[in-house]
Amino acid sequence: MLSTICLVASVIAAPISISAAWAAGHLTDTDGFVKTMSPLAQDQELQELVSEQVAQSVSDHLRIEERLDEVTGTGWLSSLIPTEEIATKANQAIENSALRVVQSENFASLWQTALRTSHQSTDRIFTGQSSASLDQAGNLTFKLDDVVAEISKSLTGLGIPDLPATGNFEWNMKLIQSDALPTVQKAYLLVDRVGPWALYLNAAVLIAGVLLGPRHLSKALLWVALVSGLSFIASKTLIPDYIQERMLSNIDSEVARAIFDQMSSGLATSLTVTAVAAGLLGAASIPLSRKWALHQRRSTARASLL
Repeated sequence: MLSTICLVASVIAAPISISAAWAAGHLTDTDGFVKTMSPLAQDQELQELVSEQVAQSVSDHLRIEERLDEVTGTGWLSSLIPTEEIATKANQAIENSALRVVQSENFASLWQTALRTSHQSTDRIFTGQSSASLDQAGNLTFKLDDVVAEISKSLTGLGIPDLPATGNFEWNMKLIQSDALPTVQKAYLLVDRVGPWALYLNAAVLIAGVLLGPRHLSKALLWVALVSGLSFIASKTLIPDYIQERMLSNIDSEVARAIFDQMSSGLATSLTVTAVAAGLLGAASIPLSRKWALHQRRSTARASLL
């Protein structure tokens, strides 16, 4: 009976422990998080999103339209200066500069810096080491002084005067929507504390169950393979939709999917490897399990005769 309980518990917990162990190394650990998410810098959808929003943010920061109005006013000068044409060229210059930045090799470094800073900040908030509010967690902060400086040079050439000097100009991209942060915080803390040990604990329970009931070895491994395989399918079908709807709905759906796919790619691989390995070992151990089962039946028969 105890053997069955241990084996059932370990089979059910297999994908959970795999996910927890993976998350501890790739999501709650800063270096692991940066390494996991860094390839997104090459994602076209993300580049377009960042380019578009950075251009808008820089435009708001430089107050192009207000400055043109200050120069021309509403009198006769406004009829001599093609403000609309200048504004159009200015916006185009901003968009082109932002696009060049996100498509350059420097953006990878900018992206990694944003990831590291964001994770460290979020970790301090989640663990209570920061006085910042929970709503400030999950933000990616980009330092864009160099970008603004480049754009300012382009706009000065267009005749737009008195552009503000750069200094601590940032653009924030909120990854996790606010109402999901309490749940994310609880999961984060649980993974941070239990994740590194989850796989070992579950393996210990599985081994204990096998030692108590060796005849169940092949069935346990085959069930682990099945559950891991189903978890892999869920990670590619049901879970992405749930994550996008509950956590990442404040950003473009294609970008949200790209983020989830990148974030979970290692987990999907771990589940696949577990399913294949457990399936092969389970199939290979069928003769051994039958031998143990036969031995137990004979032992029981002898005991009943005595």
